[in-house]
Amino acid sequence: MARRLCAVCSTSRRWVLALTAGFLLHPAAIEAQEHHPLPGAVYSSGVTSPAGATLVVVGGIAGDGADVRTAAADALQQAEQRLSEVGLGRDDILRVRAGLAPGAGDGAEFEGWNEAWTEFFPGEDPPARTTVGASATPEDAPIVLDVTAAYPAGAGHPATLENVRATLNPNVFHAGPSENPTVIASTRAGLFFSSGILPGVNQLEDVESMEEQMRSTMNRLTSTLFDHGLQWQDVFFVRVLPTPQPERADVDFAAWAPVRATLDDMTAGNAPGFVKWAAPGFSSTQRYVEVEVWAVPHAPQAVFATFDQESQNPNLRMTGTGFIAGGAHIAPNAELVWLSGVVAPEGTAPEDEGAATLAVMEERLQEMGASMADVAELRVYRIEGEEGFGDAYGEHFNNPENNPHRPVRTNYLVENLPGNRLVEVEAVIVLPPRSF
Repeated sequence: MARRLCAVCSTSRRWVLALTAGFLLHPAAIEAQEHHPLPGAVYSSGVTSPAGATLVVVGGIAGDGADVRTAAADALQQAEQRLSEVGLGRDDILRVRAGLAPGAGDGAEFEGWNEAWTEFFPGEDPPARTTVGASATPEDAPIVLDVTAAYPAGAGHPATLENVRATLNPNVFHAGPSENPTVIASTRAGLFFSSGILPGVNQLEDVESMEEQMRSTMNRLTSTLFDHGLQWQDVFFVRVLPTPQPERADVDFAAWAPVRATLDDMTAGNAPGFVKWAAPGFSSTQRYVEVEVWAVPHAPQAVFATFDQESQNPNLRMTGTGFIAGGAHIAPNAELVWLSGVVAPEGTAPEDEGAATLAVMEERLQEMGASMADVAELRVYRIEGEEGFGDAYGEHFNNPENNPHRPVRTNYLVENLPGNRLVEVEAVIVLPPRSF
């Protein structure tokens, strides 16, 4: 199926940036994101951000309320307020990821999250969404969100925004609270995504110290960044997933504070935004945290200096030699699809869920004019005991016959998933160049 042109949005809610500071209303149509509907669902199958769009990411939004519905409504309103401070609104959101507190991942509490969601997004074009049951959330918040939004492609570079803070990277700006900023990242020099990185437990003096685990993981990410021509000043968002420890009654979320303080020193007071919530993860191997990053280079990477005729997708370069990629370089100004909430059809046998989930994903990508070779980042959420996904992954990726492509991947065990599913998948897709 040919890729559709992005929709042209209503002029009533759009603006373009003036060349001087601030915003001006402007009666011109601007290329907008494209929603890919999912029949019967309250969220979109995926949302395409247009070429050259500038991303805005807000993380760690903890909802306050006596139950999930009221807390979710509060979290969504907080997200809207943060976006409004940089000139965006709820219609500009591409994807929302939600970590629900223990016991809130299904049943009546999950319905409360759905009710708050549909009240906030009552129209026909809601964002993409992933919902995961967490083992714990910071300060026992009923729900924690991270939100990705985008300026329309014609809105200009956000350097002209008022009340934003420059960073050491000319393509990254901060707004809002310095302890966890709203991050504005231009895609005009490209993007970089890492796989989920675990600590090197053999080098730890105290394997039970969450702070040591986090520092070990961050040091390994430092090596990953340097291997790809990047530094921490280029990172604009960090996802921190600590794991419950056998010897602790609660998850040591506080261990992140001194680690982030070090990161703040390394970036001249411009530490990136982040989100954190806990899930079972890899605690059986004494690895109690997994971290992944999004970054943007100062200038386009050299790998895109020439057009690679042999590449499955010239807009995407993967690194590393394992069964998953060590990093994903994304070409400047690429169109991205933010795909979320991919699950197997209802009634799928437990042993078949992994294969069925990836089959659903492949079908959706085909409808969008993409393929599994265009997957830059794959996040897999699984219930402990699910055993079929590994084999299914080998059928769809890192397979010389079917698809040699390897995405960056985080494969994370979680507490529960909506609808008692065993597997849920989300991904960032890089669309190949258009044909004439």
